[in-house]
Amino acid sequence: MNAIPEFPTAVPVSYAVPTSLGRLHVVEYGHGPETIVLWPSIFTDHHIYDDLVATMGASHRFLLIDGPAHGQSEGGTDEFTMEDCAKAMGEVMDRFDLVAAIVGGTSWGGITAAHLALMSPARIKALVLMNTPMQINAAQPGLKARFIACGARWALKTAMFRNGVANSFFSDDVLAANASYANAFHTMLKTAQPASLAAAIQSVILRSSPLMPRMAELTVPTLVIAGKEDAMYPIAVQAEAALLAPNGHFEPIEGKHISVVERPKRVADALTRFIASEVAE
Repeated sequence: MNAIPEFPTAVPVSYAVPTSLGRLHVVEYGHGPETIVLWPSIFTDHHIYDDLVATMGASHRFLLIDGPAHGQSEGGTDEFTMEDCAKAMGEVMDRFDLVAAIVGGTSWGGITAAHLALMSPARIKALVLMNTPMQINAAQPGLKARFIACGARWALKTAMFRNGVANSFFSDDVLAANASYANAFHTMLKTAQPASLAAAIQSVILRSSPLMPRMAELTVPTLVIAGKEDAMYPIAVQAEAALLAPNGHFEPIEGKHISVVERPKRVADALTRFIASEVAE
């Protein structure tokens, strides 16, 4: 494992950071007075943030965390809670001596960051919830959610399953224009350990509780970014969730579920404005 450097890096540097959820792969990149800690969605890894850090890395430092069983992070066969993920995110921050930071993520990553904000608000300078489920309910998962959760282990290696996930996550024009990303998406899923990845996906889908009733408890500045064509998480629900946060901001963006891949420049602009207005230097 690489030692943690004294200063931020101008090129991406990878670490295997021990946490209570196993060793998580963390990528550090960029310079700046503020550190942005991000956790990706299920079925993806830190590469969804490549264009974002390329745009903002000259002025901000990033720590990108692959979730358990995703990317190069370890995974097990035991399920875990979103509070467990939040604890692991905090442990990564501890490893980099970060008392507080701008913290967020996409979908699963947003849920994780929100739970860290609820558990330890003093560690959060600002919260960024990108394409984050607000009403996911493990007690009553929908048919599609049950199919994804239960089918992941067995169907992961099939192109049909992977294409179905990709078509839910990304607009057709984005997949067509980003062949390298589409290939990386398929490669990660094909090479993942099915039992470990299934355990992680089932944990997110079947062991989460709705964020909507707790949005009013988020006392930190909160930015909600949502895809206008995201059929999984309707834009009206996302807007309502942002309004419930005491210091909530809402940014609707063209595209489906992974806005940071679909419209990275728009996400970077929204994040830059949010940090400028809400995070004291």
